[in-house]
Amino acid sequence: MMKAKSTIPSWTFPTPAQEFLQRHSQDDVTQWRKLLNRVIDAASANSWNKAEVARRAGIKDGTFSQWSNGNYPGVLANINEQVSNWLEALEESASIAASIPVSPMFVKTNVGADIYNVLMFTQMTSGFTAVTLPSGSGKTTAARHFCDTRPHAWLATISPNTKTVHGMLVELAAELDIQEHNPTKLARAIGRRLQRLGDGTLLVIDEAQNLVPDAVNQIRHFVDINKCGVALLGNEDTAVSFLKDKGSVASRAQVATRFDRRLKRERDPAADASLLINAWKINDKDCVTFLMNIATKPGALRNIDRTIKAALMASLGDGEDLSLNHLVAAWRNRDMGDLS
Repeated sequence: MMKAKSTIPSWTFPTPAQEFLQRHSQDDVTQWRKLLNRVIDAASANSWNKAEVARRAGIKDGTFSQWSNGNYPGVLANINEQVSNWLEALEESASIAASIPVSPMFVKTNVGADIYNVLMFTQMTSGFTAVTLPSGSGKTTAARHFCDTRPHAWLATISPNTKTVHGMLVELAAELDIQEHNPTKLARAIGRRLQRLGDGTLLVIDEAQNLVPDAVNQIRHFVDINKCGVALLGNEDTAVSFLKDKGSVASRAQVATRFDRRLKRERDPAADASLLINAWKINDKDCVTFLMNIATKPGALRNIDRTIKAALMASLGDGEDLSLNHLVAAWRNRDMGDLS
């Protein structure tokens, strides 16, 4: 049986040509060895071949090939300097990326726990459910955590461009890793993948408010025929709400009466905001008060998270600990207005 070829380029340190060693000074050759080792480390870590490194470094392919093979006939110091500048820029970018604040791992807020319970119910019972909470309440984060930690659970996001039946099916096929290009067979292939297994399968549709009624009806068909669980996630316009004035009376009744469960209220938004702030390890009283004021605005948890990230970036740049001034400036720089 033939072995699959590795797609990761192989980098080895070359034996430089004698002419190369004789042509260039010992200092330049020593510098070349150090730089090439750094290039090999960076390229191997990122699976870059020589052509890709040459492109990123802004060096002609032929020139870089000669330099990296140890037989460059030109002025070695010039290419060494160009490679050195590129490596320094690359390492600086990596350092900056490493310093960017990262949101805390999944925080089990009240709304997160409620969503988790709804999704578990949906998967176990092959139900058809809806989570219709305000934007920024943590729906997507909770659903993604559920799908990342549960078998046979998938999350697909619908955009205005994929709101039709076919557009939605293409999006689902990509999420379910289905290679089917025949439109007439696509729904059937998706249904087979969603067919109930063991403790159940679950399809979570995020941004479901974008779906047209016929697409929602197609999802209902998967629930009926393939006995899978489906949960629609979106804002207050999702599912039952938007079917009030869209589609036929039959389609409205067919879908609206099928929901087994609907989560549409946040249990304790203030407590959820407090949990998120605590997860960021922010304890200063003034900072906490300011962030809790954000919790009273639309998009509460998302806005708190993004404001903290922006403020932390500013404080790192200033070489200072996070302060109320950084939070206020971050909020205003996001053009979110003033908090009273």
